[in-house]
Amino acid sequence: MSKGLEKRLGTLEFILLMFSMTTCLPLFFLGPLAYQQGLSLTQAIVAAALGNGIIALTMIANGWLGVKERIDFTEHAKKIFGGLHKIPVFLRGLVGGLWYGVEAFNGALAISLIILYIAGVRDGILDKAMLILPILLAIYVASATLVYKKGIVAVGKAASMAGPILLLYFAYLAVSNRSLELASYSVPSGVAWTSVAFLTYLAIQTNWWATVAINISDLTKSAKNIGAVAIGVLVGMLGGQIVGTALGYILAVQAGTALPHEIILNGSPNAAILLIGLLFAFLAPWTTDLAANIPALDGLVRGVFNVKPKTAALIAGGLGFILAPWYAMDKAQDIVNYVAGFASSYGVLLGPILGSMLAYLASKKVTGVPAFTAMILGILSTYIYAYATDSVQYFTVSSVKIPFPPGITIYVGLVVSLFLAILLSKLQQK
Repeated sequence: MSKGLEKRLGTLEFILLMFSMTTCLPLFFLGPLAYQQGLSLTQAIVAAALGNGIIALTMIANGWLGVKERIDFTEHAKKIFGGLHKIPVFLRGLVGGLWYGVEAFNGALAISLIILYIAGVRDGILDKAMLILPILLAIYVASATLVYKKGIVAVGKAASMAGPILLLYFAYLAVSNRSLELASYSVPSGVAWTSVAFLTYLAIQTNWWATVAINISDLTKSAKNIGAVAIGVLVGMLGGQIVGTALGYILAVQAGTALPHEIILNGSPNAAILLIGLLFAFLAPWTTDLAANIPALDGLVRGVFNVKPKTAALIAGGLGFILAPWYAMDKAQDIVNYVAGFASSYGVLLGPILGSMLAYLASKKVTGVPAFTAMILGILSTYIYAYATDSVQYFTVSSVKIPFPPGITIYVGLVVSLFLAILLSKLQQK
């Protein structure tokens, strides 16, 4: 075995990498979101298994090329979309950048709370943390940028700690008799399986890691083999999503809140446990950004703007700071609504990209203009579907409203682009 191959991520390392990515703080929003929409615990778990099961299979399929040819997502996209590859790279990078911002917000908020708690602040600590958040956000982004330059193997080592410990920590809070005062809320009996509430939640679960299903080659190029990737995805990502969703649901019933930071503040039995929880509330999003979101932004900067790797890493860090939603948040609790709206909408971009990528796997002849055209038509189809069903939602940036089709549109875009890519490729050949 060569020296280079010895440094590649094996099965256990890939499991830990995927598990750490999954057990980021937003994972513990998923259960509360299901609870708030009236889903039962069983429905939340089914949606997690179904939505993430589809994405797990897509990750493994797309990851094969990274293992075989040791190429990153930018090179992967170039094989499929040819000279037009910069557009899907940009779209994926944009979603990754926004996730980077969400994760950075959560991580920096945890650091802010640690500082204030040690300083003796108790009353209104969440809102006061918002005042120093920009400074801590800059420190968060700078540290992640520096570590990212050391490579994905270093990320794998960091990932082996934060994710599992954070999950165990929240499990401890859920089962500890001293940890939480039970809220006087009834457990929902559930909604209809074909209802808008369930289908929207299913889409949120699907969208959650559809991001990494696209640029999975950024990670699999460092894996020893496809077996390590498959087991890592199924155990680390799929298993983590199911367990985390169930645990988050239970915590929501107990605490009546969807914000993990507040669960830690209110539920910890003593100061030491509280500070440990906040420490890993920082480390978990930090490792997720290193493994998933910074590579996407780095790929965007290098692939679209053709700058040197070191410069790209610095630019990616700056974009992470800018894209974090701290400037739009009046209170820490606002991040919950932001995450819910964001995660239900960006499938409009990712579904069509995935469709063309899967079409390429089905036939290597699906490349260039047919693949790109199918992706664009897939995006268009999601808007047509959303307007036809009167389900369009809007993100407001300043006073500008941006329409985004939410819910199951990720499936619409994926199916349309998949079949159109194959059809257009055959017509081109004729």
